[in-house]
Amino acid sequence: MNDFKRKLDQMMGDTTEQERRIKQRVHDDLQPSRKRQFSWQALLVTAALPVVALLLVFNLMPDNQISSDQGPGTPYDPLDDMALISALQKKDQLSSIDYEEFSSLPEAKEVDGLLYVDDESFSLQFSTDTYHPVLERKADLYDATVYEPGDIVKTFTNTNSHLPTYTGVYYEVVAVPGDRVVLQDGKLNINGNKLSSELMDRYTEQNVKIAGGYDQLLNAREYLLLNHFPAKGTVQGATVTPVHKIYGKLIGVATEERTESIYIDYLTDQMKSDYTAEEYFDLYLYDQLTGLNKLPESSVFAETSRIGELFLEAAYRRAIPINEDRVEIRYQYGREGVVEQAFSMGRDANSGQWIVKN
Repeated sequence: MNDFKRKLDQMMGDTTEQERRIKQRVHDDLQPSRKRQFSWQALLVTAALPVVALLLVFNLMPDNQISSDQGPGTPYDPLDDMALISALQKKDQLSSIDYEEFSSLPEAKEVDGLLYVDDESFSLQFSTDTYHPVLERKADLYDATVYEPGDIVKTFTNTNSHLPTYTGVYYEVVAVPGDRVVLQDGKLNINGNKLSSELMDRYTEQNVKIAGGYDQLLNAREYLLLNHFPAKGTVQGATVTPVHKIYGKLIGVATEERTESIYIDYLTDQMKSDYTAEEYFDLYLYDQLTGLNKLPESSVFAETSRIGELFLEAAYRRAIPINEDRVEIRYQYGREGVVEQAFSMGRDANSGQWIVKN
């Protein structure tokens, strides 16, 4: 024992055991701890499990199923597509209608009730008849899903929508209320699946581009429409269209030579005076819609912007006789808060036909 150690022991007592403990602690601190190493690895594995699970979910789920959760992105700007589609329509280059396809439709011998004849006429091979499309208005327009995917319809001109629809164009219903529609960069998915149909095959074969940008659930009165007869190499708008902008479903054809209908009489200038007040009311609406203006002008219709809706809502109206020369046409929707509408029809003393009264 050296002098320093001896003097230290005299001052503090024997420190041998304390020195041993200090040396052991220093030795332990310099060695890697197996317990700590294991805990660190376990922590890494635990943290990685949720990340791996998320990666598996993202890889297995279609892009359109999670697109709504990806946050803001670059919004679709329809302006250029609208201008191009409008230019095609003005030059009659938007559609290439194959009327021979209509030859497979049934020929209507009588067109009345909710059926009506489109003013457009066409001919078919091996026939000298003049044909018109027959469209069906729907009875439960606002109360049910009235069109199905694959239905061929016509629409009112609606240039204020996201992308426009046009009169004279036959559209096909591709999605109905409740469907989730995802359209991005020309790729269209319905309810998580790529749309597969004869129409889509036609678009691919003819190099037709689908314009539009959607990631939404169609509400109870919305349908997604595409041009049924797109012209080759054109841009076509996939348009979300409210039900009250759809004329009706194509169900058959009528001929001017054989079909009995107030609309055929109207179109061929063979109108009679023995139509009912409600039939005349329908013809007045039809006259306004077609723009042919064969009937006397009515200031009543000049004051409303709902001509098309009144025509489509035929199932919601009824004729109420007031006397021999007056009938009230009343629209009743059966919904609280929806205002009923009434129109008066009077018999013209000279012609005997019914006209709309102020």
